[in-house]
Amino acid sequence: MNVYTWPPEINSKFFSGNDQPKENTETVSFLSGRQVSFQINTKKIMVIKVKLELTKEELALFWTWYNDVLGQNADAFQCPALGNGVYRFVSVPSPEDTDQKTRVLSMEIEEVF
Repeated sequence: MNVYTWPPEINSKFFSGNDQPKENTETVSFLSGRQVSFQINTKKIMVIKVKLELTKEELALFWTWYNDVLGQNADAFQCPALGNGVYRFVSVPSPEDTDQKTRVLSMEIEEVF
């Protein structure tokens, strides 16, 4: 996995941030009815739901970076506005209806390590 940096020409002023821990338990059920649970990761991974307002130019740059550099959800990135960690997109950012000059993207981002 490659780690890239958030492009400086794209706005990184995230808003409506909501951090919540990702489910970290796996449960296996046997035919006898016995269930065994264990942790998937030793570290609690946080999922961050944020929104980002972009101009049309920034939006075009974002989609180019997201599709061509990151390979959509394949690679990870670093963004000082989110923290010191390494992050990746959980799902494709979804645009919301806004005015003619700006667009708001809703994003789900998770810590990789």
